[in-house]
Amino acid sequence: MKKIFCIVFTLLTTVAIAQNPTTYFMEGTPLRSQWNPAFASQRGYVNIPVLGGLQANVQGNIALDDILCTNGSELLTILSSSVSADRALSGLQDMNRFGMGLNMNILGFGAYTKNGKNFWSFDVSLRADAGVRAPYELFDFLKRGNSGNFANLGADINTYVEAGFTYSFPIMDKLYLGVRGKFLAGAMQASFNFDEFDAYLGEDRWYAHVVGSMSVTGAELPTKRLDDGTLVYDFEDFGVRDEDAPGGYGFGIDVGATYDVLPNLQVSLSVNDIGFMSWSKKGTSIGQLNKDLEFEGVEVSTDGVVSQPRLDLDELNFVVKEADSRTKALRASVNAGGEYNFFDRKIGLGLFYSAKFWEYKTQHNLTASANFRPMQWLHLSGSYSFINNRGGAVGLALNICPKGFNLFVATDMLLSRKTPQWIPISQSNVNVTFGLGINIGKKGLRNVESDE
Repeated sequence: MKKIFCIVFTLLTTVAIAQNPTTYFMEGTPLRSQWNPAFASQRGYVNIPVLGGLQANVQGNIALDDILCTNGSELLTILSSSVSADRALSGLQDMNRFGMGLNMNILGFGAYTKNGKNFWSFDVSLRADAGVRAPYELFDFLKRGNSGNFANLGADINTYVEAGFTYSFPIMDKLYLGVRGKFLAGAMQASFNFDEFDAYLGEDRWYAHVVGSMSVTGAELPTKRLDDGTLVYDFEDFGVRDEDAPGGYGFGIDVGATYDVLPNLQVSLSVNDIGFMSWSKKGTSIGQLNKDLEFEGVEVSTDGVVSQPRLDLDELNFVVKEADSRTKALRASVNAGGEYNFFDRKIGLGLFYSAKFWEYKTQHNLTASANFRPMQWLHLSGSYSFINNRGGAVGLALNICPKGFNLFVATDMLLSRKTPQWIPISQSNVNVTFGLGINIGKKGLRNVESDE
């Protein structure tokens, strides 16, 4: 069991890459169109490969300091025997969720058409998303020895390459529309879910009844036969599948619009990642689990479980089932914002709302933003995000965009309490964004008009 929960905690404490809400009103950044395809860069651009867009994010309904503890310079998880049960359980929810994403721009370029108002762009990115969920009863079992059912314990991850084409255009003076089509080539998918994990204490050992399922595409999973002849997966030695063809294919679309309600007031709305990913039957491993387990070596003290159960993932013995193709919807999101500008657009106040639809939970975020443009080539933004009504985070962003190049950086972790390892642990969402590209051509007419 220790190996299983090490995997869960690796997912809970990994920082990956996704969108940063501080950049929503940051004009001039090429990656702004990922929020809304109606947003266009100020000029045409060519991104520096890989450095053109790096976005890091981790999000959930608990903060990292609810699952990490410091002991001097040492960083511990709440499963450590050095952490008391009361401390370990104090910040947990009924169902603890963390989600992660990855978006690394490998190739990107865009330009205005001859009319100076229509904008197109093309990019290739590496994307991944992951989610993990762990019920409170799991940690209560591990820290206090209380029996419980850890239903819906699980984790999943998807990685794929995305090639996208974006086009934005006006349909009247004040209204711009944008559409982004995305072709997806899947690299790896894995999901584990336990419908039942009913554990209880006998006279001298723990017992558990486990019902679950797993699916893996893109990894080589060897098999073995048990003494009774049952064919099960062997997790002791697995690796990446050596095949040239992708593990699956998919398609997605983003649709967005901006509307100038007043000369100084613009509102925007988009729906992103409407689509699917279909994973092929070939190269997919499917497993089912329905088993009674028992494990020794558990000592329960008044302060919690001193010796945790030792049950490896390999001991669960997922039974090999016939593989089949699977199609899953992408994790769609809704983004809406409004910004009012003052003093010839040198100062803007914005409000931004987003909702991300994870498989078991919708993640909400509301961000208030103050945006400063003292010069046409220098933009600064400060923001405060209210995350699921559970506290928030202060964000800062800088964009330098003269004629020759575009450099932007944004983060909301500067003011967060950190461990000696520089891990921000006092907030549930953490974002870091960096991008570097080369500007080409003149400003689009919509930007020239807005600057006048």
